[in-house]
Amino acid sequence: MRLEGKRIMITGGGSGIGLALARRLADANRVVIAGRDEAKLERARTQTPKLRTLRVDVTSESEAREAITRIGDELGLDLLVNNAGLLRAYPLSSANAETWSVEDVEANIGGVLRMTRLALPLHEASPEAGLAFVSSADALAAVPGYAVYGATKAAVVRDLNVPKLPPAAVADAIITGLQRDREEIRVARVRQLAPPARIMPRLADRIVTRALTPRADDGQRRDSARPQTSRF
Repeated sequence: MRLEGKRIMITGGGSGIGLALARRLADANRVVIAGRDEAKLERARTQTPKLRTLRVDVTSESEAREAITRIGDELGLDLLVNNAGLLRAYPLSSANAETWSVEDVEANIGGVLRMTRLALPLHEASPEAGLAFVSSADALAAVPGYAVYGATKAAVVRDLNVPKLPPAAVADAIITGLQRDREEIRVARVRQLAPPARIMPRLADRIVTRALTPRADDGQRRDSARPQTSRF
Protein backbone atom coordinates (compact mmCIF):
# COMPACT_ATOMS: atom_id res chain seq x y z
CA MET A 1 0.00 0.00 0.00
CA ARG A 2 1.29 3.43 -0.94
CA LEU A 3 0.95 5.55 2.20
CA GLU A 4 0.60 8.92 0.51
CA GLY A 5 -2.63 10.82 0.00
CA LYS A 6 -4.58 8.20 1.94
CA ARG A 7 -7.61 8.80 4.16
CA ILE A 8 -6.86 7.01 7.42
CA MET A 9 -8.77 6.39 10.64
CA ILE A 10 -6.98 5.09 13.74
CA THR A 11 -9.06 3.95 16.71
CA GLY A 12 -7.47 4.40 20.11
CA GLY A 13 -5.47 7.18 18.47
CA GLY A 14 -5.29 9.60 21.37
CA SER A 15 -2.10 8.14 22.87
CA GLY A 16 0.44 5.34 22.70
CA ILE A 17 0.94 3.36 19.50
CA GLY A 18 -2.15 4.82 17.84
CA LEU A 19 -0.94 8.38 18.29
CA ALA A 20 2.64 7.55 17.30
CA LEU A 21 1.37 5.95 14.11
CA ALA A 22 -0.94 8.89 13.40
CA ARG A 23 1.89 11.38 13.75
CA ARG A 24 4.07 9.40 11.37
CA LEU A 25 1.32 9.32 8.76
CA ALA A 26 -0.04 12.85 9.16
CA ASP A 27 2.35 14.67 6.84
CA ALA A 28 1.50 12.70 3.71
CA ASN A 29 -2.07 11.60 4.50
CA ARG A 30 -5.34 12.80 5.97
CA VAL A 31 -5.49 11.13 9.37
CA VAL A 32 -8.37 10.93 11.83
CA ILE A 33 -7.67 9.74 15.37
CA ALA A 34 -10.70 8.31 17.16
CA GLY A 35 -11.23 7.48 20.82
CA ARG A 36 -13.37 7.88 23.93
CA ASP A 37 -11.19 10.40 25.77
CA GLU A 38 -11.87 13.82 24.25
CA ALA A 39 -9.16 15.46 26.35
CA LYS A 40 -6.51 13.13 24.94
CA LEU A 41 -7.78 13.67 21.41
CA GLU A 42 -7.71 17.44 21.77
CA ARG A 43 -4.24 17.37 23.30
CA ALA A 44 -3.00 15.24 20.41
CA ARG A 45 -4.57 17.58 17.85
CA THR A 46 -3.03 20.61 19.54
CA GLN A 47 0.41 19.01 19.43
CA THR A 48 -0.06 17.79 15.85
CA PRO A 49 -2.49 20.20 14.12
CA LYS A 50 -2.66 18.13 10.93
CA LEU A 51 -4.56 15.42 12.80
CA ARG A 52 -8.35 15.35 12.82
CA THR A 53 -10.18 14.00 15.85
CA LEU A 54 -13.39 12.07 16.30
CA ARG A 55 -14.94 10.99 19.57
CA VAL A 56 -16.23 7.40 19.41
CA ASP A 57 -16.72 4.45 21.75
CA VAL A 58 -16.17 1.32 19.65
CA THR A 59 -18.40 -0.69 21.99
CA SER A 60 -21.40 1.43 20.99
CA GLU A 61 -23.13 0.49 17.72
CA SER A 62 -24.78 3.89 17.43
CA GLU A 63 -21.58 5.86 18.09
CA ALA A 64 -19.55 3.68 15.76
CA ARG A 65 -22.14 3.96 12.99
CA GLU A 66 -22.34 7.72 13.43
CA ALA A 67 -18.55 8.01 13.30
CA ILE A 68 -18.22 5.95 10.13
CA THR A 69 -21.08 7.88 8.50
CA ARG A 70 -19.36 11.15 9.34
CA ILE A 71 -16.05 9.91 7.98
CA GLY A 72 -17.78 8.83 4.78
CA ASP A 73 -19.59 12.13 4.34
CA GLU A 74 -16.63 14.38 5.10
CA LEU A 75 -13.57 12.45 4.00
CA GLY A 76 -13.90 8.86 2.80
CA LEU A 77 -11.73 6.04 4.05
CA ASP A 78 -8.83 4.08 2.60
CA LEU A 79 -7.23 2.58 5.71
CA LEU A 80 -8.79 1.63 9.06
CA VAL A 81 -6.36 0.81 11.87
CA ASN A 82 -8.13 -1.12 14.64
CA ASN A 83 -5.98 -0.16 17.59
CA ALA A 84 -8.49 0.56 20.39
CA GLY A 85 -8.79 -1.98 23.18
CA LEU A 86 -8.69 -2.74 26.90
CA LEU A 87 -5.97 -4.41 28.95
CA ARG A 88 -6.62 -5.65 32.49
CA ALA A 89 -4.80 -8.39 34.38
CA TYR A 90 -7.01 -10.41 36.72
CA PRO A 91 -7.67 -14.04 37.65
CA LEU A 92 -10.93 -15.47 36.37
CA SER A 93 -11.81 -16.25 39.98
CA SER A 94 -11.72 -12.58 41.00
CA ALA A 95 -14.87 -10.75 42.08
CA ASN A 96 -14.70 -8.41 39.09
CA ALA A 97 -13.98 -11.07 36.48
CA GLU A 98 -17.57 -11.42 35.31
CA THR A 99 -17.93 -7.72 34.55
CA TRP A 100 -14.42 -7.11 33.28
CA SER A 101 -14.28 -10.11 30.99
CA VAL A 102 -17.51 -9.09 29.24
CA GLU A 103 -16.26 -5.52 28.86
CA ASP A 104 -12.87 -6.67 27.56
CA VAL A 105 -14.34 -8.99 24.96
CA GLU A 106 -16.81 -6.35 23.83
CA ALA A 107 -14.07 -3.76 23.38
CA ASN A 108 -11.28 -5.94 22.02
CA ILE A 109 -13.31 -8.21 19.75
CA GLY A 110 -16.74 -6.64 19.40
CA GLY A 111 -15.27 -3.20 18.77
CA VAL A 112 -12.92 -4.46 16.08
CA LEU A 113 -15.66 -6.41 14.32
CA ARG A 114 -18.06 -3.48 14.59
CA MET A 115 -15.71 -0.88 13.15
CA THR A 116 -14.56 -3.22 10.38
CA ARG A 117 -18.11 -4.18 9.42
CA LEU A 118 -19.32 -0.59 9.31
CA ALA A 119 -16.26 0.58 7.34
CA LEU A 120 -16.55 -2.03 4.58
CA PRO A 121 -18.77 0.10 2.26
CA LEU A 122 -16.21 2.90 2.41
CA HIS A 123 -13.40 0.47 1.66
CA GLU A 124 -15.27 -0.88 -1.34
CA ALA A 125 -15.41 2.66 -2.73
CA SER A 126 -11.68 3.17 -2.26
CA PRO A 127 -9.24 2.50 -5.12
CA GLU A 128 -6.70 1.09 -2.62
CA ALA A 129 -8.12 0.08 0.74
CA GLY A 130 -6.63 -1.64 3.75
CA LEU A 131 -7.41 -2.90 7.25
CA ALA A 132 -4.85 -3.16 10.06
CA PHE A 133 -5.33 -5.01 13.34
CA VAL A 134 -2.91 -4.30 16.20
CA SER A 135 -2.33 -7.45 18.28
CA SER A 136 0.11 -8.49 21.02
CA ALA A 137 2.64 -11.13 22.00
CA ASP A 138 0.02 -12.34 24.49
CA ALA A 139 -1.87 -13.74 21.52
CA LEU A 140 0.95 -16.26 21.08
CA ALA A 141 1.36 -17.45 24.65
CA ALA A 142 -0.55 -18.18 27.85
CA VAL A 143 0.25 -15.68 30.61
CA PRO A 144 -1.26 -15.94 34.13
CA GLY A 145 -3.79 -13.18 34.69
CA TYR A 146 -4.11 -12.35 31.00
CA ALA A 147 -6.39 -15.17 29.83
CA VAL A 148 -9.14 -12.88 28.54
CA TYR A 149 -6.77 -10.34 27.06
CA GLY A 150 -4.71 -12.98 25.29
CA ALA A 151 -7.84 -14.65 23.94
CA THR A 152 -9.13 -11.45 22.40
CA LYS A 153 -5.85 -10.87 20.53
CA ALA A 154 -6.63 -7.24 20.92
CA ALA A 155 -4.99 -4.03 19.80
CA VAL A 156 -3.68 -2.90 23.06
CA VAL A 157 -0.57 -1.73 24.78
CA ARG A 158 0.12 -2.13 28.47
CA ASP A 159 0.85 -0.11 31.59
CA LEU A 160 3.28 -2.36 33.46
CA ASN A 161 6.61 -1.62 35.07
CA VAL A 162 8.57 -3.71 32.56
CA PRO A 163 10.96 -2.75 29.74
CA LYS A 164 8.81 -1.07 27.10
CA LEU A 165 9.06 -0.86 23.34
CA PRO A 166 8.59 2.78 22.27
CA PRO A 167 5.28 3.39 20.46
CA ALA A 168 7.24 5.08 17.66
CA ALA A 169 9.11 1.83 16.99
CA VAL A 170 5.83 -0.06 16.70
CA ALA A 171 4.49 2.66 14.40
CA ASP A 172 7.58 2.37 12.18
CA ALA A 173 7.12 -1.39 11.90
CA ILE A 174 3.42 -1.03 11.05
CA ILE A 175 4.13 1.52 8.33
CA THR A 176 6.86 -0.62 6.79
CA GLY A 177 4.61 -3.68 6.84
CA LEU A 178 1.72 -1.80 5.23
CA GLN A 179 3.95 -0.44 2.50
CA ARG A 180 5.15 -3.98 1.75
CA ASP A 181 1.59 -5.37 1.82
CA ARG A 182 2.39 -7.86 4.58
CA GLU A 183 -0.59 -9.75 5.97
CA GLU A 184 1.08 -10.06 9.39
CA ILE A 185 3.52 -7.58 10.88
CA ARG A 186 5.65 -8.95 13.71
CA VAL A 187 7.31 -6.27 15.77
CA ALA A 188 10.69 -6.53 17.51
CA ARG A 189 11.09 -9.76 19.53
CA VAL A 190 7.73 -11.12 18.43
CA ARG A 191 9.58 -12.13 15.24
CA GLN A 192 11.67 -14.53 17.32
CA LEU A 193 8.73 -15.56 19.51
CA ALA A 194 6.44 -16.84 16.73
CA PRO A 195 8.40 -20.04 15.81
CA PRO A 196 8.77 -21.37 19.40
CA ALA A 197 5.11 -20.48 20.06
CA ARG A 198 4.21 -23.06 17.41
CA ILE A 199 6.67 -25.82 18.26
CA MET A 200 7.49 -25.15 21.94
CA PRO A 201 4.44 -23.38 23.39
CA ARG A 202 5.52 -23.80 27.03
CA LEU A 203 8.79 -22.00 26.31
CA ALA A 204 6.87 -19.18 24.63
CA ASP A 205 4.58 -18.97 27.66
CA ARG A 206 7.58 -18.56 29.96
CA ILE A 207 9.16 -15.90 27.73
CA VAL A 208 6.03 -13.74 27.62
CA THR A 209 5.28 -14.28 31.31
CA ARG A 210 8.78 -13.07 32.16
CA ALA A 211 8.29 -10.04 29.91
CA LEU A 212 5.10 -9.13 31.75
CA THR A 213 6.51 -9.67 35.25
CA PRO A 214 6.95 -6.34 37.08
CA ARG A 215 10.41 -5.31 38.15
CA ALA A 216 11.52 -5.68 41.75
CA ASP A 217 10.62 -2.05 42.50
CA ASP A 218 6.99 -2.66 41.58
CA GLY A 219 5.83 -5.86 43.23
CA GLN A 220 2.19 -5.56 42.29
CA ARG A 221 0.61 -5.64 38.83
CA ARG A 222 -1.72 -2.84 38.05
CA ASP A 223 -4.92 -3.17 36.05
CA SER A 224 -5.17 -0.63 33.27
CA ALA A 225 -6.98 0.24 30.09
CA ARG A 226 -4.44 2.88 29.14
CA PRO A 227 -2.38 2.23 26.03
CA GLN A 228 1.26 1.49 26.88
CA THR A 229 3.41 -1.40 25.69
CA SER A 230 5.87 -4.02 26.88
CA ARG A 231 9.19 -5.04 25.37
CA PHE A 232 7.42 -7.04 22.66
